[in-house]
Parts: sequence; structure tokens; C-alpha cells
Amino acid sequence: MKILLLSILIFMHPVHVSLTGIEYDAANRVWSVFVKVWSDDLEADMKLGKSGGGEITGGPEESFFQYISDRLIILEDDVPVKMQLLVAEVDGLEHRFTLTATGNGEVGSVTVLNRIMTRLYEDQANMMLISLGDHEEGYRFTVTDTIRSYKVK
Repeated sequence: MKILLLSILIFMHPVHVSLTGIEYDAANRVWSVFVKVWSDDLEADMKLGKSGGGEITGGPEESFFQYISDRLIILEDDVPVKMQLLVAEVDGLEHRFTLTATGNGEVGSVTVLNRIMTRLYEDQANMMLISLGDHEEGYRFTVTDTIRSYKVK
């Protein structure tokens, strides 16, 4: 009976979370990015359009790329890196995206802006694992905390 009650409570209050992995290879100036989100949440958030207004349009891969590019931004010394979508996978329950970007050059600071589903859910948590050379960190973005900066040595 307890298990049934717990299952009903979990179903009634879903977890609103995404996972992002970011790795920077300074020697080759290459960013590797991985994003994982729940499919139903992604579809609902995409319907809200771009953060600055306007619709997300195009075929599936183009619209997914527009969404990720709008909600997840990496800046090197305040200059955004231009990401490229390599893989978009869907298994019915979740979407997984693999992206890459070429860095702009020698980096002094890195800023990550993560607004995935922050307009959709007040309790949204966007978990990030970031690797910048010798520095590795886990960070939790929220609706009110969408920016994290790092000094790069």
C-alpha cells in the first residue's frame, strides 16, 4: 500500500530536471556539449518559442538546435561560441543532444547561461557537469540562477 501511495505522489509531482555536460579541450579549442531532457517537457517548452520572442521553426533537428541555442549559451570572454548540433536522439521518454563548438581563442573566462525550461516550471533544476582543463564542477541552475562564470587559467 505504501509503495502504491508513493508511486501516485511521484506521478502527481514530476521531477523537472535536465542534465548538461560541458567539456573544453583547450589544446584544440573544442567544446563538447551533451544535453538530456524529458521529451514531454521539451515539447511544452518549445511551444513557448524563443526567449526574446519569435517561434521555433523548421524540421525536427533545426527546431531542436534553435531551442538548445536559445536556452544554453557558452561565452568565452563575453563572446558566444557558435555551437553545432551533431546528434539528436529520441527514445520516447527523453531527448539527448550532442553538440560541438570551436572556441574563439585564448580564454580568460567562461560563462554558461542555462535557461532550459525555466519559463515552464518554477521548480526547474538544470544540472551541469563542466570540465575546464583541471577544473571540474557540478552546478545546479534554477529559475532564478541561470548564469555561472569561471576563470580559466
